[in-house]
This record gives sequence, C-alpha cells and structure tokens, in this order.
Amino acid sequence: MSLTEPTHILVPIDLSEASRAGLRVAADLARRFGGRITALHVESATAGLAEVLASTGELADAGEVAGKHLAGVRDRITQFVEKTLGASSPATPVVIEALFVAEAIVQFAREREADWICMSAAGQQGWRHFFLGSVTAEVVRRSTVPVLTYRGRGTDAREFVYDDFRRVLVAVDLGEESRQLVDMGRTLAGPKGELTLLHVIDVAPEYGLYGVPLVIPAENLDAAKEWTETAIERLVKGIDPKVLQPLKVLAGRPGERILATEKEIAPDVTIVGTHGRHGLDRLMLGSVAERVVQRATGPVLVVPTRKP
Repeated sequence: MSLTEPTHILVPIDLSEASRAGLRVAADLARRFGGRITALHVESATAGLAEVLASTGELADAGEVAGKHLAGVRDRITQFVEKTLGASSPATPVVIEALFVAEAIVQFAREREADWICMSAAGQQGWRHFFLGSVTAEVVRRSTVPVLTYRGRGTDAREFVYDDFRRVLVAVDLGEESRQLVDMGRTLAGPKGELTLLHVIDVAPEYGLYGVPLVIPAENLDAAKEWTETAIERLVKGIDPKVLQPLKVLAGRPGERILATEKEIAPDVTIVGTHGRHGLDRLMLGSVAERVVQRATGPVLVVPTRKP
C-alpha cells in the first residue's frame, strides 16, 4: 500500500451528482498512477428494514424484501458507475450492507487496503450540507488512510475543481511527520508542478489589562521565522528547486492562515496532516484540519500522519 501514490482509490457513492464528481476525480488519479477504483455504496436501508420486519415477527418476508431491494440497488450502482466512467472504466462497483455508513467505509478501506478515500463533503443531504456530523466528517475522523475531500467553487456540485493536482499547497508544522506530507506533495506535483510549503507560527491572541491586545515583540517572530526557514531547508532536501515555490512562513491562527493562503494561491489541492505539534494533531475534533476542510475553496487531502 502506497500513501503517496494512490493505486487503489476507494470512492463512496450515493447516486448523487457530488459522488459522480468523485468518481471522475478518482478516475483521473487512477489513470495518472496506474491504479484502480472501488466504487463503494453502503446500503443501510436493508439492514434497517430487516430489523423492523424482525421486530414485527415477519422474518420470512424480511429476507425476500431485503434481497429484492439489494439486487435493485446493485443494478443502479453498476449503471451509475458505467454511465459516469464508461463500461471499460477502472472502477469496480461494490455494494455492502451496514447500519453505520461511515464506520463501514473506514473498515472497508482498511480491510481492502485502499490507499486513499476520495469523497465529497456532501451527498444525499445536499452539496451545501454543513460538514460537521456528515458521513464525510466521520470518515475523516476515523480513517487510517488519506481522505481526499472536494467541493465545487460554485453552487452546483458538478462544478468540482480538478486540474491534475499539480499545484500543491502543503501545511507543515515541522514535526517528525512533516516529511510524509512533503513527500505526498512532491509526488502529486510531479517534476513539472508547483509545490508550496506553508508553516504557521501558532500565535494565539493574548490580551492584557482591560482587554487591550498584547503585541508580540517583533524580534521573537523574526527569530521564529528564521528558525523555521532553516528547518524547512533540511525538510526539502532532494526536491527539485524548479518545483518548489517560495516558502510561506506566517504568524497567527493556523486554520485561518492556511485558509487565507489557499484562497490566495488557489492550489489544485491543499494537504494537511492530522498529527503534529501546533494544532494539526487535533484530528478533526480540534480546529485546524476541520476548519480547513469545511471552508476551503478547493480539494483538501487530509493525511493521518504517522511517526517514521
């Protein structure tokens, strides 16, 4: 299994236009890396139906009704995938039954050794559905493999953004796991792409007497920036200078600074980790990664980084 080169991409689908976009994104990535796709639909209705019928004593009917329903779902999923990608696509449609959709997706990815999960931040509840509490949010919280989330820049789910993921923004916190994020960014950018590294010096606002904001001495920030630049020089050894864009070192709240930079340079994808030292270790339950996924204008790749 390769985290940096996704050769097996899992795409959860729900017959929505958003999940159709996910199949197209995954297909482009699969072609680029010579990979394959599993288009997974988790059917919770049959499991719930069986429980209801069983509670009323209609066990005989439960299996027959659930079986017919599931067969119909499989047909629709197969047609959905073929219509989206064509009959010769690298995607294999799979339908499983489970009451808890997000848990089933994460378990399937682990058991089938998927490299990435690619899914929309919306689904049956609509493209503008608030991210917290959604299936995607739960998958990102639980997943042990990178999760690529995407959204459209407009009001239509089909207006998703994908441009070969060659222009990459990577948020690093200079912990031991940062190299994994940089390697993934380098792989996606390729020899002709653009790789921008961003480090945010976490400066929470502090207030003094009567709520007057305290000013952090400039020399302290200058020293932190100098140390950061030296550390990142070691981090990027071996990367073609032609690919590397000017380093961005900013001070402030990490989530806000990452979002501002993402909006400013409009990368094809922004990469953030879920374990680190300055806020990125709060695994979507905190503020940084969750805020970035919620409010980014383009795709975000959330990587559950591990110590080397």
